[in-house]
Formats: sequence, C-alpha cells, structure tokens
Amino acid sequence: MNNDLTYGELRGKALKWVTEFGFGLNPATMPASIVISPAKVDGCFEDFRSTITQKALDFRKVRSGFLVWNDQKSALFCEGGIGASNFADSTSVLCHCRNVEEILFVGTGGGIGKRVETGDINIPPSCVRLDKVLEIILPPEAPANADENLWKTLKPMVEMTVRSLGVKVHGELHATVPFFLSETKELLARLQSQGVVSVDMELSVLYALAAYYGKKAAGIIRIGDLPLRGLPTWKSRFHKMKLKKEVHRRILESIVSYLFEQS
Repeated sequence: MNNDLTYGELRGKALKWVTEFGFGLNPATMPASIVISPAKVDGCFEDFRSTITQKALDFRKVRSGFLVWNDQKSALFCEGGIGASNFADSTSVLCHCRNVEEILFVGTGGGIGKRVETGDINIPPSCVRLDKVLEIILPPEAPANADENLWKTLKPMVEMTVRSLGVKVHGELHATVPFFLSETKELLARLQSQGVVSVDMELSVLYALAAYYGKKAAGIIRIGDLPLRGLPTWKSRFHKMKLKKEVHRRILESIVSYLFEQS
C-alpha cells in the first residue's frame, strides 16, 4: 500500500493533491503568509480587488481566492469554509505546507460581551474550544492561543486604522462552537460569565492546529449579531451595513499594511 495516498497523513501525493484542489497552488509554491476567511474572499472584503490595486500590488485569481504579491513578498488570501469541520480540513492542509509560517483569520462572529456592539472588532488572544472536531488529532485540553507577537503587532495596527469609525477593538476571550444551532441562550450566558465576548464556528480550530504544527496565527473577528441582546443574525445583516462594510475594508487595509508595508 502506498501510504502517501492516505489523506489524513497529508504528505507526498496526498498533500499535493489536496493543496492544488483546495487552494490552486502546489505546496512547494505556497507563500509564507496566508489570510483565510470562512467565506469567499471577495464576499468577506467586497472591495478586495480595488483595495489591492490601490496599494500597487499585483494579484491573480486562484481556486479559493487570490495570490497577492509585490517585488519582495507574496501572500495567499483564501476561503476556508464555513463551520468547524470544513475549516479544519482547510487549516490542516495549510499547516502541513512547510512554506507556510503565519495564518491570519478574518471572519464575523456574534457579540456576547456586555460592552460589545455590532460593528466592533475582537482580536482574541485565546479561544474557548467547543469546536468538537479535532479530538482525533488533539486532546480537548490542547490550547487555542494566538501567537503572542503577531497578536501584539496586529491589534494596534487595526486600532489605528478603524479609530475614526468609532468602533471598539477588543482583545478578549473568544469561543468557537461546533455548529450554528448550538448557540443556545444558556450556553452563551455561561460563556459570557466566563469572560467570552464573541463566538464563531471556526477560529479555535485555527488557533489549536497552528499551535500544534508550529505556525503563527491570529484572528480578527468583526461583530455582527448580538444574540443575547435582541439582534439576531437575520436582523444584523441589515443593521449598520455601511459601517460594517467599511470596517471590513479597513481590516483589509491593516492586513495589507502588515504584510507588505512594514520595513
């Protein structure tokens, strides 16, 4: 039996196939920096192409997103899939690519902290792991923390970029739940009492896998719904739409500055 074709081992032909199928790149040409979102890149950042062009960067479409570069550096902006299970597959592939050094996450989440408003940002230093999809690889107690240096670099950059919008940038505890309908009032109230200010269905998967495989990771969560305060998902989609779109555009500006403009 050719063990290279065992998908879960992610080496040799198996790694090459899943990387090219999922991301449109060979593992050997994968850039060191990855920006991943659960949704499509130009759905997460509606003005993605124009923002990249304004920054005088080159880009080309690849299977799950865009490869962006200048004369010194390249980065992959890609889609990871919605939900912990889908996101675990994508993140695991990236963590097995030797060239990948850092993975930045951008997504939306529910706000459950008492001081959190829709449109705010949370850049969590750590996550409560309720994702339930990594037990085969990691024990439940395995930590899900951002890379400390990356977190310390990104947070002030994002704060400076969105300051004029009047939104808060939090740096507090986050939780990832296994699926959308697991967000009961009882669970969210318990997480709130533990100091959690935001929830989603993906980020702890990245933090845990990145720590396990020796990659740097940090996540940026833009707050959408406020499920404990009467702003459910179906209402939040139409609430402060202009502000939320601008918040995402400025998050992209912050990431581009971090990746391509630092000396």
